[in-house]
Amino acid sequence: MGRWIPAMLAMIMVASVSSGARAQSVAEDRAASCAALAGFEREDLTIETAEQVNPPPRWAFPPSPFNFFAGPNPGTGQEFCRVAGIVEDEIRFELWLPVQWNGRYQQVGNGGYSGAINYPALSEGLDGGYAVASTDTGHQTPDNVFETGWIDDAHPRRVENFGHRAHHLVTHAARALTTEYYGEEPRYSYFNGCSSGGWQGMSEAQLYPEDYDGILAGAPANNFVRLQMRGFWLDRLDRDNPGGAFSMEMSQLIAQRATAYCDPRDGVTDGIISHPEQCDFDPAMLACGDGEEGLCLTPAQVERARLVYGPVTSVGGQSMYPGNAVGVIDRFFLPAPPGEESLPMIAYLIPGAILERLQTAFDFDRDTPELFDRFSAMLGAYDPDLSAFAAHGGKMMVYHGWTDALLSPYNSIDYFDRVGDAMGADARAQFYRLYMVPGMDHCRGGVGPDRFDMLSALERWVEQDNPPDRITAEYRRPGEAYRTRPLCPHPQIAVYRGEGNSDDAASFACRLPE
Repeated sequence: MGRWIPAMLAMIMVASVSSGARAQSVAEDRAASCAALAGFEREDLTIETAEQVNPPPRWAFPPSPFNFFAGPNPGTGQEFCRVAGIVEDEIRFELWLPVQWNGRYQQVGNGGYSGAINYPALSEGLDGGYAVASTDTGHQTPDNVFETGWIDDAHPRRVENFGHRAHHLVTHAARALTTEYYGEEPRYSYFNGCSSGGWQGMSEAQLYPEDYDGILAGAPANNFVRLQMRGFWLDRLDRDNPGGAFSMEMSQLIAQRATAYCDPRDGVTDGIISHPEQCDFDPAMLACGDGEEGLCLTPAQVERARLVYGPVTSVGGQSMYPGNAVGVIDRFFLPAPPGEESLPMIAYLIPGAILERLQTAFDFDRDTPELFDRFSAMLGAYDPDLSAFAAHGGKMMVYHGWTDALLSPYNSIDYFDRVGDAMGADARAQFYRLYMVPGMDHCRGGVGPDRFDMLSALERWVEQDNPPDRITAEYRRPGEAYRTRPLCPHPQIAVYRGEGNSDDAASFACRLPE
């Protein structure tokens, strides 16, 4: 029998060599298919790079000029085809095509006024098996997320590209490349973004309702014109009543006292205000007594705090961009650090005479309608009529952290309510869900559970007609999750059942507020 052993070993070696040769051949075929995308022809599309990336063992994405809010991944271990291109001469994008494709296309959003490829979100999407794309929206911001130097009269479409066109154009170019590479169209398409990315997702639903089957929009910066006007309004408050200004110490005092007062309202004292809408905290509780000074509020400061927290209405009765929830240090209270640009982005689009008027004598009721009419179609994403998106079969899920100090959570509630008013609450429930996240800051972070998988819930809704109910969020320490809470579809809220571990989501029920 021993004489057969060398022959068997030889057969195994031949098989191994053959298997290795086949694997090499397959890898070469993949690389060739990827490289072939460099010759893909489409009007207004230029392909700069088409290369197969086989990271050994992890491929680190190029550095971004600032940290995006999306995804913590430091790189990816996936082999993929990387395509970098330009649409309409200025709109740069990257498309990553995984070897193990899940049949879905995902496009990821941006942050701030950013002009940069969102590599962390690309990596996260790739690791999930998506063909995933990101765009710089037609400009580059190498220094910071709120840079405005890219706004140039010589390029009149840049702001419109940033507001909505870039993502729409890249959607169609990248999906065409995806179809060319795999030989079949994506079965489903999803948009996933937070902050400006959330606003971009809402723009897609309103202006290009057939682009996506599902949209996940976090802390959206929609209602952008009124958001920008808030800076002028607060500046006017400072001019008219400088005694109402706050120091950081005063802002911290208001936040701490409000948290202590409102925290127990959900049945658990844990440092989280679960339902700011249900709390009747009044800054007058911190008013200085007779002869009292120091950590207390003067009458002017009480008036200012009442004006800038929560929903705000103008003197003429118009709805303004709302403030933060109680328990949050409102960054708008505080003066800008020395050297920091204080003008909002929209100021660079306004003629000089109007801008001078806004800076010296801003009146919300007089000035905002004019600017809203001029810019809302391009930058607003505030139209509540989503009937075309719903008719397409699209589904949208929105989430917003209650401790977001950058964009008001009340704005997301206001838009949700407006869609219900325009289309009816029953019709809205067929395609739109809003989840408020207690204790979460802007997109992520904060004292509350801030990690959750809403994208999978959106997929089940789109693909299986399984509407999302409560979603479990986690607060993680390194290597473990030690607190979980349910995120309830608004207007439901999470209420402690009265027994069980208060750090366990199972101990909470989703109910309508009383």
